[in-house]
Amino acid sequence: MKKWFLFLLVLLCMTVNNSTLKADSDYKAYQEIELESGKFLSEYTEKEFKEYYKKVNKRRFFGWRVYEVHKDKKVTYKTETLFSYYNDGTTPIEYTYKRTKKESHSQSLSSTGSIGIDASGSVAKFKGGLSSSLKITETEKYDASNQEETTYKASIDPGTMLTLYIAGEGKISNGVACKYVFWIRNKRGGYEVFTITTQYYRLEKIKIWLKRSFYLLLFF
Repeated sequence: MKKWFLFLLVLLCMTVNNSTLKADSDYKAYQEIELESGKFLSEYTEKEFKEYYKKVNKRRFFGWRVYEVHKDKKVTYKTETLFSYYNDGTTPIEYTYKRTKKESHSQSLSSTGSIGIDASGSVAKFKGGLSSSLKITETEKYDASNQEETTYKASIDPGTMLTLYIAGEGKISNGVACKYVFWIRNKRGGYEVFTITTQYYRLEKIKIWLKRSFYLLLFF
């Protein structure tokens, strides 16, 4: 009787925890992103996954085994261009741009396999206690309605393009993990944590008379 009870308990745990939610980190929608060294989770090959899984295959009574492949690798990025304006006239143009910050999150998660992510609350977490095992410092979203509106004023000279975009730096940590319930493998997959460390607005003025002249020469 006890054996049957234990079997049903294990079966119940596996059924409840088997729902999978894969979530892409926000950085995958960025215009540009560059990793100083290492790899993004999305770049792992099938061969690499098989090799890394060997590191977490040793069974345990209950809990996660984690193998960290990359730790706090530096990332530089450009999220989006807010505006780009070209003055093709003969006099300067005064340009004013107003923007209110969107709801944001300074930390985002990705997963593969059967590792799930709970993004329903103010803080995204890996399901099944993996976030605790990884000792992730959780960061909350901030509400856009509480942010002040920002105004940018600039003079755009003739033959000049003015571009405003959001850029910054962050860090990436990723690897593989496996969860065991009564020595039975319950979940396995890859995980990734992307954390923004600095973010700023960058305003660039670019002279493009030379580019325009070059295109005219090519045309003729």
